[in-house]
Amino acid sequence: MNKGFAACGLVPALVLGTCGTVGAQPAAVEAPAQMTQVTASDGMAEPVTQESLQQMRRQLEEQLQQAQELQQRLNAQLDSLDKRMTKVEKKTDQPAVDIHGYGRLRWDKQNFEDFKGIDRKTVWMNLFVNHRINDKWSLHSEHEFENDLSNNHGAYEGDAGYGYNVGGKQYSRPVLQLYAQGRVGEVDVKLGRFYLQSPYKFTFDEKVDGWQASYGVPTRWGRKANFTLNSGNIYSKVFYGDRDNKLDPWGEGGSGNCRVLSLISEIPVAKNTNITSHYGKVTRRDDHLSRKTFSVGFDTKLNRDLKLSAAMAKSDSDTLNKSHFIQLQYKEARPDIPGSFDIYVKKYLQRGHTGMTNWFNDDIIDPTSGDYSKELNDKNPGNPWDHRAGEFNGLRIGADFVPVRNTKLLLHYTYGKLGLFDAGLGTLTGKQDDYSFFRAQWEVYF
Repeated sequence: MNKGFAACGLVPALVLGTCGTVGAQPAAVEAPAQMTQVTASDGMAEPVTQESLQQMRRQLEEQLQQAQELQQRLNAQLDSLDKRMTKVEKKTDQPAVDIHGYGRLRWDKQNFEDFKGIDRKTVWMNLFVNHRINDKWSLHSEHEFENDLSNNHGAYEGDAGYGYNVGGKQYSRPVLQLYAQGRVGEVDVKLGRFYLQSPYKFTFDEKVDGWQASYGVPTRWGRKANFTLNSGNIYSKVFYGDRDNKLDPWGEGGSGNCRVLSLISEIPVAKNTNITSHYGKVTRRDDHLSRKTFSVGFDTKLNRDLKLSAAMAKSDSDTLNKSHFIQLQYKEARPDIPGSFDIYVKKYLQRGHTGMTNWFNDDIIDPTSGDYSKELNDKNPGNPWDHRAGEFNGLRIGADFVPVRNTKLLLHYTYGKLGLFDAGLGTLTGKQDDYSFFRAQWEVYF
């Protein structure tokens, strides 16, 4: 008798425990009335029979089935809610249209030996618009607007190159980038006009009207080895002063009728070390003249705060065909971390025919071409042509600081020697001019 009553007490306890475990509350249980036999009029409990136990078992099985059905309905509702939450989060984190950008307030000061330099104050705004088509494809654009505060002129008014109306930024007014990006299998693809930089901006820093395919290979260091193939139309000055250029050796303004083939690799070889390379070929359609350039470099963290980068480049031109740089940087300025900063020093030799697009990188300019050519010629009538430069050999010291979130203050000073050259002969004259360049810039991100 006692064992029978114990069994009657354990079974519903297990059922109720099971219902609590799966997280569902079964329908109202009438176990107390059913589990306890009705008390007779004389105060004595009716005896437990085999039939009453079977009846209670059927009732418990029905209640367990009801609890399981309720649990299934609740699970289905939770799955539906989870899917809806995922969609809401995706729309919040990856909106169909995203607009952001940054503004720059810049002051540049160029100084040349025996030559009047200029100061230039400009304000810039770069606006990025991204449109997500689906989980694999999206559209991207970048729009750049500039105003020269010194003369209240806008950007892209033909102030780059001989004649003041060719080349330079006029080539891309005012849409810097407009491309579709997506995935084809395991390959990242870009189609349209996109901005391309070679490692460290050393040999390539320009827009491409064409396509890009990028593939990443996992490595033991937790970072992928990336290989990027690019092809399309570009604007290039690389044939200026080239001895094989029979079409326009004096054409420092460059040509937009060029195509490029470029292969970039960035390979992690240790926890904090990368090896980089860039092979490129530029061909001018007018006469099929082409130039090949190859660069190889590395960057590594010597410790938590100290980073070393270096690279060298060579082209198949017979003059001005070798360049190199080495840079040491302490800390890193990140706009999302107020108070962060960096300090760096860079030593480099930059020669014209080792780049694939611009004559010089890092905003180092030849007095006869670039964004400052018109103003320089106005201040030095007839004189700039005696100061054509084919190389720069010098040093840059710079610092960046983030005073408040989403801002950055940039300062750097560059000084060294501009090696003068004769564009018609394609050779250096042996004369070098002192040169310095100072930039102060305030950036705001939004």
